[in-house]
Amino acid sequence: MVKGTKAHAEVIREECRVFLEDRLKLTLNMDKTHITHVDDGIVFLGHRIIRKRGSSGRMSVVTTIPKEKAKTFVHRLVEALSGNHDVASVDMIDSLNRQLTGWAAFYKFADFTARTFRRIDTVVFWKLAHWLASKYRSGIKPLMRKWYRAPNPGQTKTWLVYGRNGQGAPVGKGLRRLVTSPKAQFRWRNPGRNPYIFRDELRNTVTSRYHDVAMALGQG
Repeated sequence: MVKGTKAHAEVIREECRVFLEDRLKLTLNMDKTHITHVDDGIVFLGHRIIRKRGSSGRMSVVTTIPKEKAKTFVHRLVEALSGNHDVASVDMIDSLNRQLTGWAAFYKFADFTARTFRRIDTVVFWKLAHWLASKYRSGIKPLMRKWYRAPNPGQTKTWLVYGRNGQGAPVGKGLRRLVTSPKAQFRWRNPGRNPYIFRDELRNTVTSRYHDVAMALGQG
């Protein structure tokens, strides 16, 4: 990430290429190592990083969930609910909950997640409704009268299924809703030393003193 012009970024990319090839004997894929303006955004480690204008009118860098990642995740859940009617209802919900919990934890630092989470919740809720209807050969409305409940007082209603798991033990499972997932605030932790620079000098991880390190936290 470079706070400067495209020309500055090109120079740094070339320095990185030379270092990787000469020192580490690695080849930098120039087709994938493209240069993008922060306002156009990039997808890095499953997160879309982009600069947007907030409600206050101030430009700031945010991370969002890429649409492709959300589509892929929904497709995987829909595939799990397309058949597999021999699976116990509580086990199916337990499997869905594990995936939903993991996905929510992965994006707990992302911004603007509410809309994406609501869409996924809607798809999974109604896909599970059709799965239950096919499994028990019933209409959706009778099943909702039976299993559409709040897991605990004050919580939002969802599918709350009682039955026996694969080991035969009686259990009750409520379908997790992504919109109830807590968000976390990212906090910078500035180590006293950069582990990737083999020098004994102290450095600040926000403003580097070294010409071979480019790091920018840009706002506005």
